[in-house]
Amino acid sequence: MIPRLAIHHLTLLSAIAETGSMTTSAARLGVTQSAASHRLREAERRIGLPLVQRIETGFELTPEGERLRHLGETFLGELFRLEQELEERARQARILVRLGQATYSRYHWFPAFLEYLETADPRLSVDLSGRATAHPLASLLDGSVDVSLIFGREPASTRFHSIKLGSNPIVAVLSKNHPLASETVVNSLNMGDERFFIYPLTAEPGFDWTTLLGAPSKPFRRLTPMPTPEAVIDLVRASFGVAIFSKWAIEPELADGTLISRPISEEGVSMDWWCVRRASDPDGSPSARLAAALASWSRKTDRALSTLAFGTRSSGS
Repeated sequence: MIPRLAIHHLTLLSAIAETGSMTTSAARLGVTQSAASHRLREAERRIGLPLVQRIETGFELTPEGERLRHLGETFLGELFRLEQELEERARQARILVRLGQATYSRYHWFPAFLEYLETADPRLSVDLSGRATAHPLASLLDGSVDVSLIFGREPASTRFHSIKLGSNPIVAVLSKNHPLASETVVNSLNMGDERFFIYPLTAEPGFDWTTLLGAPSKPFRRLTPMPTPEAVIDLVRASFGVAIFSKWAIEPELADGTLISRPISEEGVSMDWWCVRRASDPDGSPSARLAAALASWSRKTDRALSTLAFGTRSSGS
């Protein structure tokens, strides 16, 4: 069955959504404005609904046009990636797989994993995607990444396939010169008026400290939001305050002594980390192979200061 809208119709909708101008959209597509207008009218005739509407500043998509644009871009992106993958297979070249990681733009573990992958699955080539930092699950669904590393609970949606990498401690992080450095536990009960830096975990629902760890028994008095975890690390290192991190994310600073960590409770608190891919990707697909390699490596590695080191070292490894 042939779709009612051709690819050139979808690309026009994307151009209009981005530029808000019929003239600029036509120039971007390499056609005349008259040809672009004709293409739009033909698309609306096939669908039977208006897809673009005029506004004071130019043009914008109608809700129906926006839905078609979003689905069209996802489809075209997947089609392009499939074509690229098939071409690479035909050339016996490496297969590119895109990897994302929620919240932390920290990849001190990545070189060690690539070294492992060279032996475990040498035909895979890994590229990193920044979009997954804020949108680890949405980026899987829109095709901008193939595998995401996320924390907290396993995704409940049947659209995802998850492998648990392991658990990692959640710790309070502070400089060695901070007044609370002598405490064995650091949390809201003993922080008083000390500044507590918070940062966005992800932009998706359910990924916030209160949801993941529960509300503190005593509220923090001085909360200071910061735009990125990396900004928080710099401020904490300079003794401006305290923050909470998954411990692996600040391993380089713990190793060189510029930061120290303390449990946030007597019992300690850990958070699960997951390797997630699309359930629609079959076993044996590049994303499934990358996920399996990440899980295998996390179980075997013992290089805690340079890798995620979630799992315990396997016997005989």
